[in-house]
Amino acid sequence: MPMFLDDDDRTRFCALFVRVLRRAGWACRAFCFMTTHYHLLLDVPAETLQAGMHRLNGLYAQGFNVRHDRSGHLFGDRYSHEPVESDGHMLEVLRYIARNPVEAGLCEKPSDWYWGSYRGCVELDEGFPFVDSTLLRSYFGADRARATELIRHFVGDS
Repeated sequence: MPMFLDDDDRTRFCALFVRVLRRAGWACRAFCFMTTHYHLLLDVPAETLQAGMHRLNGLYAQGFNVRHDRSGHLFGDRYSHEPVESDGHMLEVLRYIARNPVEAGLCEKPSDWYWGSYRGCVELDEGFPFVDSTLLRSYFGADRARATELIRHFVGDS
C-alpha cells in the first residue's frame, strides 16, 4: 500500500519527521522517502527510537487516513531497524539509501530523486535543513569538491 500518494503527503511526513527529530533529540544523517516506505539513517539517543517511531508512524497514519478519507492500518508491519556497526556498514547504508529509488525504478540515477538527502549530500542543491551529512562526507576527505566527486562515484551517480 502506498504511504505517499503525492508530494503533499511527503511534505506532511517531512514536517512531522522534523518535529519528531527535535523532540526525540535525533540527528538525521540520510533519508529517502519512497512510495510504499522510507529509509532513515539516524543517530538516536538510547531508549528514544521506539517512542519516536511510534509517534512518527502513528501521527502520519492518522493524518493520511483523514486526508485520503480512509481507515485502518497504513503500515503493514512494525518498523525495522539495524544498528550501524562499522565505517564500512555506514558507507553501505549511504549507498543503499541513495540508490533505493533507482533500484525501485522511480528514477534513472540517485541525483534525480528529490525526496531524499542524497542531492544535498553531494551539493546539487541546498538539501533538507534537518539533515547533517557532515559525517558521511567526512569519509571521503576534507576537500569539498573531491569528496563530492568520490561520493558520486561510490554511489554510482555518474
